[in-house]
Formats: sequence, structure tokens, C-alpha cells
Amino acid sequence: MSGKVYVGDLGDNGVKGDLEDVFSKFGPLREVWVARNPSGFAFVMFEDPRDAEDAVKELDGTRCCGVKIRVDHARSKNTGGGGRGGRGGRGDGRGDMYRSDRYGGSDRYGGGGGGG
Repeated sequence: MSGKVYVGDLGDNGVKGDLEDVFSKFGPLREVWVARNPSGFAFVMFEDPRDAEDAVKELDGTRCCGVKIRVDHARSKNTGGGGRGGRGGRGDGRGDMYRSDRYGGSDRYGGGGGGG
């Protein structure tokens, strides 16, 4: 388990100092990174993964930086699609979204959906 925590739903309100104050109560931090373009999320890296676990349990759904935040374990880039609201990159099984019942079982380009 990683000591990296995802903080979401910040909107434009993410302030590094505020996040440091809130998250450092759970243990020593290695780094706090706040996204600016696009804004709305941050990553907090703890020295000890157990502190990250405690922060996720205690802070998810609480208020920070003036908004109700979402706190979860960060997903590795190479695990694929990600968790709640995660946005995967290439190699995340993206093609599978075209092969669903919603498209009548066929692939995006009108083929039979298999092997062709």
C-alpha cells in the first residue's frame, strides 16, 4: 500500500497550506501537490502508508478549504481505469466501452464485436 492519497472535489479552493495543516495531523508528510490546470484535486504523500490509511478513513466526506472533499487512496498510473471517478489513460481497456450491451453487443465500428 502506498502513502499517496488523492484529494478530490476541491474546485478552485485547493490551498496547499490548508491541506498540509489538515493532513499533517495524521503523520509526517513527504509532499503536498495541488493541481492548478485543471484545478480541483490534489495529492498528499505521507511518509508512512498507515498514516495515509488513517487519513482516508477520517477525512473522506469532511470539509477542507471551504468545501466537502473526497479522500481516497491514489491509484497507480499503470493499474488501468482507476477507482471512483478515476480517469484512465491509454491501455486502460478503453476499447471495452464500445463493446457493451448499450451498443447492441457490436463494436464501435459496426462489426460483430469479436475477433474479426
